[in-house]
Amino acid sequence: MKRGAVLLVPLLPVVALLASVWLPFVNTTRLWFGVPSLFVWISVWVMLIPPALAVVEWGRGEGDGGEGR
Repeated sequence: MKRGAVLLVPLLPVVALLASVWLPFVNTTRLWFGVPSLFVWISVWVMLIPPALAVVEWGRGEGDGGEGR
């Protein structure tokens, strides 16, 4: 993966979290898995932040022998 593309990976959870209140299928009174849909949506994206940051960290380590900084 190119370095610029790797740096864009963490933006996906950020955009999803910021857009959650405007997404009509998320911001409803329906329940997903027995809890409000907005709570499930936010919980899933918050749990995806560490893997997204790990992708950036692994992408940084490719060019210098895998040691990182």
